Amino acid sequence: MKAINILRAVRQKEQDNDEVKYSDYDITCAMNEVLRYVNVDLSNKGSEYLHKMVRYNQDEINAAIAADNEANVDTPEYEPKELVDFAVTGVKVPDSFISIMYIQRTDGYRLHPVSTLLELQSGYGEDKYLMAGSRIYVKHKEFILGYMGGAAPVKNIEKDEVDLPDIFFDTLVKLIRIVLNNNDVDTMTQAVTGAVDETIPRRRYSNSRQKMPFYL
Repeated sequence: MKAINILRAVRQKEQDNDEVKYSDYDITCAMNEVLRYVNVDLSNKGSEYLHKMVRYNQDEINAAIAADNEANVDTPEYEPKELVDFAVTGVKVPDSFISIMYIQRTDGYRLHPVSTLLELQSGYGEDKYLMAGSRIYVKHKEFILGYMGGAAPVKNIEKDEVDLPDIFFDTLVKLIRIVLNNNDVDTMTQAVTGAVDETIPRRRYSNSRQKMPFYL
């Protein structure tokens, strides 16, 4: 959903279409604060709304780096980037990364975590991966990362989109208004938890059977 539509809805609810009470900057900051709260709450719930996947290909990344270095060879302030080797330099996780779900080869085989780079680079590291800081190390030139990823902050209110389903539109508008009118952290945390619980469908549990206190 478009960030600008959220901003306009907030202004309408606040009766501030003339931009007297709040600037665009005020609402954008409030929107990003709400997104941080919502990301944490959805992550704690393991919500599928934050499930994301990205494919990494070492040759493609290095080709892009080489092209970028060549294009900027005459730019004095440009610092050439080094090529990557997934098993040695690792590769940076996406900016939206919250937590890892799985890493798998392109044939579908899921890799297992190790705690040191030495283990990964050993002769038995083909089916392993290492997560260290914000980087992932694997002994393959291509892999798929499944992860919990939060909605990115809004930088350009006119052009950016919020990476959440439209079902969250009214929830975000409501929470942004709370931020604009209340700076209490506890109030905000409770409001986010309640609003998200009301918004997300409980699909995972809709078909579950309730345990009975007796046996037949």
